[in-house]
Amino acid sequence: MLHIIKKELQHIIEALHSITNVDITIVDQNLERVVGTGKHSEAIGRLAPLNSAFHKCMETGEQYFIEDPKNEIICQDCDNKDNCSELVEICLPISYKGDIIGVLGLCAFDHIARDNLINNREGYQRFETQLTSIINSMLNEKDYGKLLEYRSHELSTLINSINEGIIIANDSLGIASANDSIARTLGIDNRKEMHLKDVLPNQIIGELSDKRFNGEIGPVTIGKREYLIQSNPISVEGSQRGYVIILSDFNKMKESVLKSSKGKEIVTFQDIIGESEPIKNIKDQAIQVSNSDASILILGDTGTGKEIFAKAIHYSSKRKSELFVAINCGAIPESLIESELFGYEKGSFTGADSGGKMGIFEIAKNGTLFLDEIGELPYGMQVKLLRALEEKEITRVGGYKPIKVNPRIIAASHRDLSELIKNGQFREDLFYRLNIVPLRIPPLKERGYDVLILARYFLEHFSKMYSKNFEGLTPESERLLLGYTFPGNIRELRNLMEYAVIFSSEHYIDKIHIQGKMNNNEIKTNKKLVELTRDFEREVILNRIKYLGDDLSSKKEVASSLGISLATLYRKIEETI
Repeated sequence: MLHIIKKELQHIIEALHSITNVDITIVDQNLERVVGTGKHSEAIGRLAPLNSAFHKCMETGEQYFIEDPKNEIICQDCDNKDNCSELVEICLPISYKGDIIGVLGLCAFDHIARDNLINNREGYQRFETQLTSIINSMLNEKDYGKLLEYRSHELSTLINSINEGIIIANDSLGIASANDSIARTLGIDNRKEMHLKDVLPNQIIGELSDKRFNGEIGPVTIGKREYLIQSNPISVEGSQRGYVIILSDFNKMKESVLKSSKGKEIVTFQDIIGESEPIKNIKDQAIQVSNSDASILILGDTGTGKEIFAKAIHYSSKRKSELFVAINCGAIPESLIESELFGYEKGSFTGADSGGKMGIFEIAKNGTLFLDEIGELPYGMQVKLLRALEEKEITRVGGYKPIKVNPRIIAASHRDLSELIKNGQFREDLFYRLNIVPLRIPPLKERGYDVLILARYFLEHFSKMYSKNFEGLTPESERLLLGYTFPGNIRELRNLMEYAVIFSSEHYIDKIHIQGKMNNNEIKTNKKLVELTRDFEREVILNRIKYLGDDLSSKKEVASSLGISLATLYRKIEETI
């Protein structure tokens, strides 16, 4: 420990030496000379002799006054006895916090110094107390300084390891320090004097002031980012001395919430409700292809549940532990679709994030990428998408380095892609690349009794959501639902049942609660069950023939898929004409 205050000790003994003409040295607990004057200065860093008075003083903690070192009993075993040139020696123990940490030696090598030590023996021996007090004070200050320095580094390391931005301001709103995260983003230089107004808009400072810098505001925009800002006052002995301001990136918080809710979004084939043959057939097909990596093209009207099927396929596949990422190709402006798909490098265009951005191909590179409404993808982008699918690599906008990606592709469309190809709106080569496995989701009007199964499911769901108690649907409302064509499919049925639950105050949902929200042109009124059944069969047969073909072999496949004979199929076709 004495080495910590070596410079200070050297100053002290040199001052004493100049006054007393006595040579002085201090050794540590290992007998190493820490400081020294005169002859002792030449021995700094060397060890004092074993079995010497220094050694015994260190072991016993007692003072030693030696008038004749060569003849004193205490010096008889000293390793340096034969070479000793000291005339008089005083050894004083140095203690710190109850432990002996060193020895102060006052040595006379000439008669003037010898007489000085002998004549002032008691004074020098009393010097032990003052010396210990001085050294203790210096060591305590060093300890406290080291502790403060350690705490300062500890705090700095802590705040720099936090992703949130942290600014510490004094009571005049001057910036005392900021962690690396926010310093880089807002251009704060901890070596310069800066004020909060230099980095935060006046409006934000005003909002914080209104809360007395104690509370949360936001989200607020600073530069090109959104933040939630939390401020807390720093109080010292009841007096406010400054503030800690925490800036949390709002977009990252949203991403974190989405990731944490990922488990709640898991969809399996058991979540696809329905018992009709059309839905059971398509579920069976989807289950068969779910574990392959083949591209799937899901076709079906708006609201039939194409994304639900895509999720069920993903969460039943070997990629289920990876991300499922969906993008609606028709909902993104044409100017941004490439950067959304493939990402961009920093500075690629005006308004781009300064750090660049990953595209969804990178985000879902080992998972499943669901390209909804693929028919709306701009024609020029179709070439780049095809290349990405075939090469399994993309290049960010403004970049040059290829990035390997390998997502499983599931595309979907409510439009007839064959017609788009004929009209020059969709590339035939991309269609064949996506259409490895086609799945056609039947519209709700082809699913017969599934309408009531789904209606009861939604009724139970919304009853819990709105804390209401319903016993079911009236026969009249069920007949009305069965006779409705549902142009909006399952999405329309869902909205219809939520509407009914909200506005009904009875224990049953009656037709009066749902009829007002229906399109009257789609309601088949006054039809008996046999007529509704015939209409349903007609829809199923004609749609199946339209999908599989009108030739003999196709009709045999239609009959087989419906579980009827070819003769029965022809009879039912005649009945529907």
